[in-house]
Amino acid sequence: MRGVRPIASKRIYSGGIALRKDRFSLDGRMIEKEIVEHSDSVGIVAVSGGEVILVTQYRHTSGRVLLEIPAGKIEKGETPRQAAVREMAEEIGYSGKLEPLMKWYLAPGYSTELMHVFVATRLRKIERGPLDDDENIRIKKMKLDAAVRKCLSGEIKDSKTVAALLAYNQSD
Repeated sequence: MRGVRPIASKRIYSGGIALRKDRFSLDGRMIEKEIVEHSDSVGIVAVSGGEVILVTQYRHTSGRVLLEIPAGKIEKGETPRQAAVREMAEEIGYSGKLEPLMKWYLAPGYSTELMHVFVATRLRKIERGPLDDDENIRIKKMKLDAAVRKCLSGEIKDSKTVAALLAYNQSD
Protein backbone atom coordinates (compact mmCIF):
# COMPACT_ATOMS: atom_id res chain seq x y z
CA MET A 1 0.00 0.00 0.00
CA ARG A 2 1.24 3.46 -0.83
CA GLY A 3 2.37 5.46 2.18
CA VAL A 4 3.02 2.42 4.40
CA ARG A 5 6.57 1.32 5.27
CA PRO A 6 7.27 -1.55 7.70
CA ILE A 7 9.98 -0.72 10.27
CA ALA A 8 10.12 -3.59 12.79
CA SER A 9 8.14 -6.50 14.17
CA LYS A 10 8.73 -8.19 17.54
CA ARG A 11 7.10 -11.40 18.80
CA ILE A 12 5.79 -10.82 22.34
CA TYR A 13 4.04 -14.15 22.99
CA SER A 14 3.67 -17.53 21.29
CA GLY A 15 1.11 -20.18 22.19
CA GLY A 16 -2.24 -21.18 20.71
CA ILE A 17 -2.14 -17.68 19.27
CA ALA A 18 0.79 -15.32 18.91
CA LEU A 19 1.08 -11.66 19.79
CA ARG A 20 3.49 -9.33 18.04
CA LYS A 21 4.19 -5.61 18.13
CA ASP A 22 4.71 -3.97 14.74
CA ARG A 23 6.22 -0.58 14.03
CA PHE A 24 5.53 1.03 10.69
CA SER A 25 5.42 4.36 8.99
CA LEU A 26 1.99 5.46 7.75
CA ASP A 27 2.06 8.58 5.61
CA GLY A 28 5.18 9.71 7.48
CA ARG A 29 3.75 9.04 10.98
CA MET A 30 5.36 6.37 13.20
CA ILE A 31 2.75 3.81 14.33
CA GLU A 32 3.02 0.95 16.84
CA LYS A 33 0.36 -1.73 16.74
CA GLU A 34 -0.15 -4.98 18.69
CA ILE A 35 -1.30 -7.76 16.38
CA VAL A 36 -2.88 -11.10 17.33
CA GLU A 37 -1.69 -13.79 14.94
CA HIS A 38 -4.55 -16.27 14.74
CA SER A 39 -5.10 -19.23 12.44
CA ASP A 40 -7.57 -18.69 9.65
CA SER A 41 -10.97 -20.24 10.31
CA VAL A 42 -14.14 -21.56 8.75
CA GLY A 43 -17.82 -21.04 9.38
CA ILE A 44 -20.69 -23.10 8.00
CA VAL A 45 -24.27 -22.05 7.22
CA ALA A 46 -25.85 -25.53 7.34
CA VAL A 47 -29.26 -25.46 5.64
CA SER A 48 -31.93 -28.14 5.48
CA GLY A 49 -35.60 -27.69 4.61
CA GLY A 50 -35.68 -23.95 5.26
CA GLU A 51 -33.94 -24.37 8.61
CA VAL A 52 -30.40 -23.52 9.64
CA ILE A 53 -28.48 -25.65 12.09
CA LEU A 54 -26.89 -23.49 14.75
CA VAL A 55 -25.05 -24.26 17.96
CA THR A 56 -25.10 -22.77 21.42
CA GLN A 57 -21.98 -22.75 23.50
CA TYR A 58 -20.52 -20.94 26.47
CA ARG A 59 -17.97 -18.30 25.44
CA HIS A 60 -15.83 -17.30 28.40
CA THR A 61 -14.67 -13.99 26.93
CA SER A 62 -18.29 -12.79 26.70
CA GLY A 63 -19.35 -14.54 29.91
CA ARG A 64 -22.43 -15.98 28.21
CA VAL A 65 -23.84 -18.72 26.03
CA LEU A 66 -23.98 -17.56 22.40
CA LEU A 67 -25.99 -18.79 19.43
CA GLU A 68 -23.61 -19.33 16.49
CA ILE A 69 -23.03 -21.04 13.17
CA PRO A 70 -20.73 -24.08 13.41
CA ALA A 71 -17.17 -22.82 13.06
CA GLY A 72 -13.56 -23.39 13.99
CA LYS A 73 -9.89 -22.99 13.23
CA ILE A 74 -8.21 -24.35 10.12
CA GLU A 75 -5.65 -26.83 11.40
CA LYS A 76 -2.12 -26.96 10.01
CA GLY A 77 -2.13 -28.78 6.66
CA GLU A 78 -5.90 -28.41 6.13
CA THR A 79 -7.60 -26.54 3.33
CA PRO A 80 -10.59 -24.38 4.28
CA ARG A 81 -12.93 -26.98 2.74
CA GLN A 82 -11.33 -29.82 4.73
CA ALA A 83 -11.66 -27.78 7.93
CA ALA A 84 -15.33 -27.07 7.16
CA VAL A 85 -16.02 -30.80 6.66
CA ARG A 86 -14.28 -31.61 9.97
CA GLU A 87 -15.98 -28.83 11.95
CA MET A 88 -19.41 -29.73 10.60
CA ALA A 89 -18.91 -33.36 11.63
CA GLU A 90 -17.53 -32.47 15.07
CA GLU A 91 -19.96 -29.74 16.04
CA ILE A 92 -23.28 -30.80 14.50
CA GLY A 93 -22.80 -34.36 13.22
CA TYR A 94 -23.60 -33.70 9.56
CA SER A 95 -21.91 -33.95 6.19
CA GLY A 96 -23.11 -32.36 2.99
CA LYS A 97 -22.37 -30.41 -0.14
CA LEU A 98 -20.23 -27.35 0.59
CA GLU A 99 -20.20 -24.17 -1.49
CA PRO A 100 -18.14 -21.08 -0.64
CA LEU A 101 -20.25 -18.10 0.43
CA MET A 102 -17.78 -15.38 1.46
CA LYS A 103 -14.60 -14.75 3.37
CA TRP A 104 -13.80 -11.86 5.68
CA TYR A 105 -11.45 -10.71 8.42
CA LEU A 106 -13.13 -11.08 11.79
CA ALA A 107 -11.31 -8.23 13.55
CA PRO A 108 -8.85 -6.59 11.14
CA GLY A 109 -7.98 -3.84 13.60
CA TYR A 110 -5.92 -6.27 15.68
CA SER A 111 -6.14 -9.85 14.32
CA THR A 112 -4.88 -11.70 11.23
CA GLU A 113 -7.76 -14.24 11.28
CA LEU A 114 -9.50 -14.66 7.92
CA MET A 115 -12.74 -16.66 8.01
CA HIS A 116 -13.92 -18.72 5.05
CA VAL A 117 -17.70 -19.22 5.16
CA PHE A 118 -19.41 -22.10 3.37
CA VAL A 119 -23.03 -23.03 2.78
CA ALA A 120 -23.77 -26.70 3.45
CA THR A 121 -26.75 -28.33 1.74
CA ARG A 122 -27.88 -31.91 1.04
CA LEU A 123 -27.13 -32.65 4.68
CA ARG A 124 -26.71 -36.23 5.89
CA LYS A 125 -26.65 -37.14 9.57
CA ILE A 126 -23.38 -38.80 10.59
CA GLU A 127 -21.77 -39.70 13.89
CA ARG A 128 -20.82 -36.52 15.71
CA GLY A 129 -17.10 -36.17 16.27
CA PRO A 130 -15.33 -35.41 19.54
CA LEU A 131 -15.63 -31.88 20.92
CA ASP A 132 -12.68 -29.82 22.10
CA ASP A 133 -12.17 -29.54 25.87
CA ASP A 134 -13.56 -26.01 25.98
CA GLU A 135 -16.70 -26.82 23.96
CA ASN A 136 -20.12 -27.59 25.45
CA ILE A 137 -22.06 -27.38 22.21
CA ARG A 138 -25.81 -27.88 21.91
CA ILE A 139 -27.46 -28.08 18.50
CA LYS A 140 -30.37 -25.74 17.74
CA LYS A 141 -32.36 -25.78 14.48
CA MET A 142 -34.49 -22.82 13.47
CA LYS A 143 -36.15 -21.34 10.43
CA LEU A 144 -33.86 -19.03 8.46
CA ASP A 145 -36.26 -16.08 8.76
CA ALA A 146 -36.36 -16.50 12.56
CA ALA A 147 -32.54 -16.60 12.70
CA VAL A 148 -32.33 -13.45 10.55
CA ARG A 149 -34.79 -11.67 12.87
CA LYS A 150 -32.61 -12.65 15.84
CA CYS A 151 -29.59 -11.18 14.03
CA LEU A 152 -31.36 -7.90 13.32
CA SER A 153 -32.81 -7.60 16.83
CA GLY A 154 -29.43 -8.14 18.45
CA GLU A 155 -30.44 -11.40 20.09
CA ILE A 156 -27.70 -13.17 18.10
CA LYS A 157 -24.56 -11.34 19.24
CA ASP A 158 -21.84 -13.33 17.46
CA SER A 159 -20.53 -11.26 14.53
CA LYS A 160 -19.57 -14.19 12.28
CA THR A 161 -23.06 -15.62 12.68
CA VAL A 162 -24.78 -12.32 11.98
CA ALA A 163 -22.65 -11.69 8.88
CA ALA A 164 -22.98 -15.25 7.57
CA LEU A 165 -26.74 -15.53 8.04
CA LEU A 166 -27.42 -12.09 6.54
CA ALA A 167 -25.12 -12.81 3.58
CA TYR A 168 -26.77 -16.19 2.99
CA ASN A 169 -30.24 -14.67 3.28
CA GLN A 170 -29.32 -12.10 0.60
CA SER A 171 -27.77 -14.72 -1.71
CA ASP A 172 -30.97 -16.74 -2.10
